[in-house]
Amino acid sequence: MSEKVKKDVIYVDVEDDITDVVNKIKSSKERIIAIVPPKSLGIFRSAVNIRLLSRAAQKNDKKIVFITNNPALKTMSAAAKIPVSKTLQSKPEIPEIDILEVEGDDVIDGESLPISEFSGPTSDEKEAEILEGIDIDDNKNFNKINPELKKEKTNKSRKGSKVPDFSKFRKKILIIGGVFSVFLVFMIWAIFFAPFADITIAAKTSTTNVKGVASISNSTSENSLLSKTETIEKNHEITFEATGTREEGEAASGTLNLSQSGDSDPITVAQGSAFSAGQCNFITTSSVTIPGVKIKGGVISNGKASVKIKATTIGEQCNLSAQEYVSSIKGISASGGQLSGGSKKTLKVVSQNDINAAKAKINTENVDSIKSSLKAKFSSDYTVLNDSFSVKEGEISSSVAVNQEAPNGKATLKATYLYSILAIENRSIERIISSLAKNKIGDLNNQKIYDYGLKDVSFSKFSGNSVEISSNVKIGPVIDIDNLKDKIKGKKSGEVRSLIEAKEGVKNVDVKFSFFWVNTVPNDDKKINIKFTVDK
Repeated sequence: MSEKVKKDVIYVDVEDDITDVVNKIKSSKERIIAIVPPKSLGIFRSAVNIRLLSRAAQKNDKKIVFITNNPALKTMSAAAKIPVSKTLQSKPEIPEIDILEVEGDDVIDGESLPISEFSGPTSDEKEAEILEGIDIDDNKNFNKINPELKKEKTNKSRKGSKVPDFSKFRKKILIIGGVFSVFLVFMIWAIFFAPFADITIAAKTSTTNVKGVASISNSTSENSLLSKTETIEKNHEITFEATGTREEGEAASGTLNLSQSGDSDPITVAQGSAFSAGQCNFITTSSVTIPGVKIKGGVISNGKASVKIKATTIGEQCNLSAQEYVSSIKGISASGGQLSGGSKKTLKVVSQNDINAAKAKINTENVDSIKSSLKAKFSSDYTVLNDSFSVKEGEISSSVAVNQEAPNGKATLKATYLYSILAIENRSIERIISSLAKNKIGDLNNQKIYDYGLKDVSFSKFSGNSVEISSNVKIGPVIDIDNLKDKIKGKKSGEVRSLIEAKEGVKNVDVKFSFFWVNTVPNDDKKINIKFTVDK
């Protein structure tokens, strides 16, 4: 099997000039050079340029091949004896020029033409004369030469003489100097400061879900999520309706007449002794002694005494008229006159349920705004754990105590709460996700995580000291940015695209320069911005 012939490939952009291509031919290390012209041909529209490339290749002992299917370029290549190939893999050949068939009547008899028709140089001789006047090695002068045009300088004599106006001359000098200074500043800026290259690389990636439980710590650790807690103390005041009720009033009272007829000894009735009439119960408010039964002149006199009583319940229902009472003490009868003073009313009072409902309302109405305020305290470097939101109750006071009457049925609650929420540093999230990814897909030496999925990362089962973390990560090829910058310095957009797209795992490359006159990548690393986009 024959050894594969090595060749160099030069991709030519539309904005390239003939000098760029000549320089690339001269600097190429390979003897065979394949030149890929742009679709619109660019500099390859000129037959003179084709001849110049052929001459440059011969002078530097190189063989050039055009990779094209363009009929015009193939014709010019045939005239310059430059091989043409359809693709980089096909065999190059020098195209054949179709010879026009001329009928006998159209043939011009040279003998019948005047000598003046042949006295001038032929078109080939004119082209050779032009090429001879061009120095390919002198790039500086070559850029400025237009080989097809020549201008003759003519001097015009001035008639008469005038006295020069030095003030106008000085003004012109100042204007010219100012314009030149502005132009010089612009050129310095345009050449040294304006050039900038933005290169966006779309990497081919794969998506994988990683999940695991990670510990939470407020100090930096390789194996835990770094947390930060923010707090807000809020004083709230809310007016609420009192829904509790309480009855308030006075118990009916009066005098009870007691008597006993069965014992000659006195009987003592203790304080709190019970008597009743109808649905009302009464008790004595003091103790009393009833004298014993006495017999005098054959007449028996019962022992009698009186005592104050009070109803056991409040309300007007016990304001009884004079009547007999049932005694709880054996042998003692009781009767009483009109009772009075019993009254009752129902009050609106604050209940414990009212206070609990007011506290719950405070936390419900303000929780969203408080969460937003807490989250605003964190920078974009942190991801908030919503499940970590907590509320700690502080001092609580009501304008009306529990079971006390509320004026107009309303009361005011003042409460202090301490709200807190926890957030995780994004770098620690990336570190944990990277560790989980390595455990799942193995060593990442030849792969890189392009997207840690921080926008869609989810947390669950938060316990204060740990949390379950889940994310969809984008994994793709590793590209050394510093090394890549060194390789693309000074190259045109087409060369940059060809170089980067040749790397495995690269889907697309977009090259943008800062201004229209910038057509090569700057040689300063700081002026080269390379960013990656993930293949969605």
